Amino acid sequence: MPMKLPCGNIARFDTQSGCSYRCETCFATVGSVGMPRECRKEMDKWKLLESLGGKGWDYSSKMEL
Repeated sequence: MPMKLPCGNIARFDTQSGCSYRCETCFATVGSVGMPRECRKEMDKWKLLESLGGKGWDYSSKMEL
């Protein structure tokens, strides 16, 4: 089941690793140090908003294609 990321890209479960999601655009593992800087900034923005009492990004809700 695909997952929509804060950067606007789509990630799918990586069957080779068996434990992570991989971005379809940049092929980085979601949350890894190999993610592009722009993607990391978007993730950090949502974390900050959540820590300030706002709504954070919901990674657990998968999207239907």
